Amino acid sequence: MIAKWENLTRDEIAGLDKSKTIVLLPTGATEQHGAHLPVGTDSIILSSLIDLIVKKQNFDEGNLIFAPQLFVGKSNEHMGFPGTMTFGTQTYYSLLHDLASAIAKSGFRKLVLFNSHGGNTDMLNMISRDLRIDLGLDVFVFDWWFTPFWDKGLKGLKQSGKYGVFHACELETSLMLAIRPETVHMELAVDEDPVECLRDNDYVTILGPYTAGWKTKDVTHSGVIGAPTYATAEKGRKLLDYAVEELHNIFAAFLKTNY
Repeated sequence: MIAKWENLTRDEIAGLDKSKTIVLLPTGATEQHGAHLPVGTDSIILSSLIDLIVKKQNFDEGNLIFAPQLFVGKSNEHMGFPGTMTFGTQTYYSLLHDLASAIAKSGFRKLVLFNSHGGNTDMLNMISRDLRIDLGLDVFVFDWWFTPFWDKGLKGLKQSGKYGVFHACELETSLMLAIRPETVHMELAVDEDPVECLRDNDYVTILGPYTAGWKTKDVTHSGVIGAPTYATAEKGRKLLDYAVEELHNIFAAFLKTNY
């Protein structure tokens, strides 16, 4: 069974076999994505992908329940560009902890923090341990920016260089061209690599191995880090198909992981 939390009744939620159920808490963002993409890009991609999973997939291994999505996250790195909304660190931590507590009180044992925004990642990794300790949940963090998740899907599709996929980039723009083409303004798209001091450096770059505390205006003038001019709707459709299939395998692995 695959369903959205908000579409289930109280008794349907109570009747789920909790030993075979994963609750996914989708964490997105509302923040600037250059001049060519809407500020809701991260959240639009995540919610659209969830809709595709609900529509197209079966999960014979058990139940996938998608909790209501958070459309604002920790995006303070993008402040200074219009349109960005953010929670502070303490507020976001408390919000996530309260929601996870409510999920646990409904009897669920497995929680996936299902994330589409890189600025949320550190918080989710940190709070996952706290939620395990405080609530006794099995907690997993799914993050598609700082893991190899998109790498397989991009094989044979990616045309941009080393920094072509990062923010408002070839990947995100392709996905948005497939999902909400009317919101994409390709005539305004520009390609921009990160600033030289965080690019041509053997140690400190935006990709690591060592990172600096930066805000977006330190790294890019346009608000873009990547190469959106390489984006196409065809690439976006192929990436969505890949993601739906790959996520099934990942979720099945989470269900089997008991600790």
